[in-house]
Amino acid sequence: MKRLSVKQVILYVGGILLCKVSWMGCFPLIPAYFTAVCLEDAARGMLALSMLIGIILFVPITAAVKYLMTMTVIFITVKMFEWVEGRCTVLCAASAASIATFMMSLSGELLNMRDTAGMIVNVIEAVFVFSTIMLGTRFVDFFMQLSVLPQKQEEGHYHETRLGNYADSFSGLSKIFSQMNTVKKELSAEQMGRIQNELTGSLCVNCNQCVLCWDKDKSPMHSYLAYMLQSLQRTGEPDQEIVVQMQEYCPYTDAVIQEGMRIFEKARLNLAWYNRLLENREIIAQQLDAMAYIMEDCANEMTDITQERRQFLAEVKYRARERGVIVSKPRLYENKDKRWQLACEAYTKNGGCISMKELTRAVSAGLERDMRPHRDERAMVSSQGASVLFEEDTCFHETHAVVRRVKDGGSVSGDNYSFLEMDNGQLAMILSDGMGSGSMACKESELVLELLEKFLGAGFSKETALKMMNSAMVIRGEDDLYSTVDICSLDLYTGCCDMYKIGASTTFIKHRDFVERIVSSSLPVGVTHRMEIMNTKKQLEDGDFLVMVSDGVLEYLQGEDPDLAMCEILKQAAFQHPGQMADAVMDEVLSRTGGIVADDMTIMVCAVWRK
Repeated sequence: MKRLSVKQVILYVGGILLCKVSWMGCFPLIPAYFTAVCLEDAARGMLALSMLIGIILFVPITAAVKYLMTMTVIFITVKMFEWVEGRCTVLCAASAASIATFMMSLSGELLNMRDTAGMIVNVIEAVFVFSTIMLGTRFVDFFMQLSVLPQKQEEGHYHETRLGNYADSFSGLSKIFSQMNTVKKELSAEQMGRIQNELTGSLCVNCNQCVLCWDKDKSPMHSYLAYMLQSLQRTGEPDQEIVVQMQEYCPYTDAVIQEGMRIFEKARLNLAWYNRLLENREIIAQQLDAMAYIMEDCANEMTDITQERRQFLAEVKYRARERGVIVSKPRLYENKDKRWQLACEAYTKNGGCISMKELTRAVSAGLERDMRPHRDERAMVSSQGASVLFEEDTCFHETHAVVRRVKDGGSVSGDNYSFLEMDNGQLAMILSDGMGSGSMACKESELVLELLEKFLGAGFSKETALKMMNSAMVIRGEDDLYSTVDICSLDLYTGCCDMYKIGASTTFIKHRDFVERIVSSSLPVGVTHRMEIMNTKKQLEDGDFLVMVSDGVLEYLQGEDPDLAMCEILKQAAFQHPGQMADAVMDEVLSRTGGIVADDMTIMVCAVWRK
């Protein structure tokens, strides 16, 4: 039997037993309990049947008629409210139940001609019914929310453990790859010895003067050949002074030099391939690290706190029902930042529709936190029902805009940008500038942007996403096709902004009283497998503006320091809308360049406001 059916049976049995409770000839728990459970909408027909059985078993015939009539009035009143308004609030139901109980008692008193003492009892009974319903509905909601789900918790713990084990395995593989030999810039002494042996073995063995040249006591050929090999390693050409000295002892010096250069060229080629293999190993280690990170993050991302916060969920169901929405199967989760998410199913009665804003107010009041629906949720809740996801609301909100100019004579901009809204309350502003201009630069920066969006959208951290994207660009191996990357990740919960600049231009923050700049000097993406990631953290306040520009905006500004010139432009741009500010800044930049667009220009502006 399902848990919900067990709870219903408990409610029905409880209704039968409560019919036995009396006070001064009254049975006030009958209308109170019936109303409270009736509002829960837990099989009202079975509820009425169980209450009827209890009344027949335990209530005198005269009182039975009274309470049966009262229950009928309550049921009709609740159904009428739900039909007209789409909901029946607890206040309306409690008022209707108390009035119906009092009127039925009053009718019986008038017929029996009893004294005023009975009238006082009737008033007390009506007040008791009203207050019991107001409190009892909360108790019923909390009881219906009670559940113990050991099996699901064990399954969740099992999956988390498996993901953690997978993460440890990938992390171990990454360490194994990372601990392998590092990249070699020069040949080792052992390799130099093998080159010397190969050289002498191929030429000197068949020479008639071999014994004379390599007589260790008399011939200096050992030192001459060692010096020649060192010069070949340093410059690729033999030292002429050593060549002259060798010719005095060896008539085949030219052949030795040619053979040495051939062997060195082969050794350098092998060294290059060996280093390339080590670089690929390091790239694989980075990717394994990324996989370990995402698995560990998935294992620890959300904690189910439904059981610990049952009273909050009961309050959510109560407040939602007051607005005409039935909330079922609620699950409450807490992420690693102690922020809550609520997943539930919601539907309305009698074909009505309730706005998502109204349901959000009920959820926020029930959880005692400012909540908001997920950005992809529908605007209305209908009788068809749907799964709904709520998340804790942010402390800041933002508006953004962008202005672009294509290089004079060009048709396609090499700059590409993105405003990426992520599920963790973060906004990622990404700007990529492909080297040069035109379609090739556009394709390169577009590929970089697409990879970053996929990695960040999948939940990877910014550092991991940048490393994986750079690894892909290095393996791709296109010569002279590089792109800069500028990422500003804004946390709308705290207002903290993380900036990652890979060969990117200066970023500016316009505060109320001054303009701050963030500078980078790293290489673009795809140049080397060991990418230098510069991360700068800044705290944004109410009314701050974040301005990102491509290098085409700053390179052609007149003045000794283009960054200072841009700071002056931003100080003078007294606008409250990011679109107006972006347009004003672009117009001022073009006025200082004489209207010439010598390179692709992009200006991204984001304004941050506290809610």
